[in-house]
Amino acid sequence: MSASDRRTIIVCIGNELVADDGAGFEIFNRLAGCPARLEYCSVGGIDLLPLLAGETDLIVVDAVQFGALPGTIHVIPWDSLPRENGAISSHGLGLRETIEIGRILYPGFMPERIILIGIEGRCFNRTREYMTSEVRNAIDPAVTMIEELVARGQ
Repeated sequence: MSASDRRTIIVCIGNELVADDGAGFEIFNRLAGCPARLEYCSVGGIDLLPLLAGETDLIVVDAVQFGALPGTIHVIPWDSLPRENGAISSHGLGLRETIEIGRILYPGFMPERIILIGIEGRCFNRTREYMTSEVRNAIDPAVTMIEELVARGQ
């Protein structure tokens, strides 16, 4: 498949009212005008599936907690996505589990290439004005990374 045949959707996930979890919402706002289809999903998990419309590429943007320093930008392709180890519920599904369920329910409809752009957060229990400076400072570089991925057809 040539780069011109690829269709990309960017799904930004996060609670716009909660400190570092608002990173996805901030990135969503900064990506206006991006040539990819852009969606915002406040909770993620299984709520991601109805947003997909047969695109070839999916870029998911979210605040994460992988144990790195706050503000670290992770660019993680599908093959390297961590698996969740907790109980499975509609609110506790990680990206990998959500896509695997989607592949069972909607075979042939799910994106071929999936990348997670995760911004390492620290504060998830306070209101938006407490977004850490490290996360705030990572937003513009993350937007640039996403724009470059889309331009390269990734």
